[in-house]
Amino acid sequence: MLNPSPVPAQADAAVGRAAPDFSLPDHRGGEFHLRDHLGRGPLLVVFYRGHWCPYCRRYLGKLRDHWPRLRERGAQVVAISPEPPATSRVLAEQLSLPFPLLSDSQGRVIDAYGVRNGFRAARAVLPHAAVYVIDAGGFVRFRGIDRNFKKRTTIRTILASLDAIAAGSTSVAV
Repeated sequence: MLNPSPVPAQADAAVGRAAPDFSLPDHRGGEFHLRDHLGRGPLLVVFYRGHWCPYCRRYLGKLRDHWPRLRERGAQVVAISPEPPATSRVLAEQLSLPFPLLSDSQGRVIDAYGVRNGFRAARAVLPHAAVYVIDAGGFVRFRGIDRNFKKRTTIRTILASLDAIAAGSTSVAV
């Protein structure tokens, strides 16, 4: 369920604004609360379409492969899809993912972050592939929304945004 936040639910999370707070179930049977993870370093929030998408699977695998580099920068990672936790659990096991997969079956967080794919034929919740980097204070420092499902924010770009946060930059330009 989406919790109250400084950003209205209908607005997307723009760079420089407070990230919409949320609480979602994870694939491990727990509940992930954004506010509980603030103050521990930057948080990488990745939106993906689902286990059935080969581009999503490949991207999640890249995040796994670069996990040590992300952790060196103090980053936490979560990935959000509209799929149920049981489906995400299977995906996490298949890909040996070290980070939680969150379930947003109602699309509330997908909408709050402005990443819902709004093409007319869609009946189900389907996000655009997107990456948000949220600093320890809860502010969006980077966002990349890829409307072409075949393209994704590069790991190089993510690392550069994390490095900019570590350097104390007030805005991330990558």
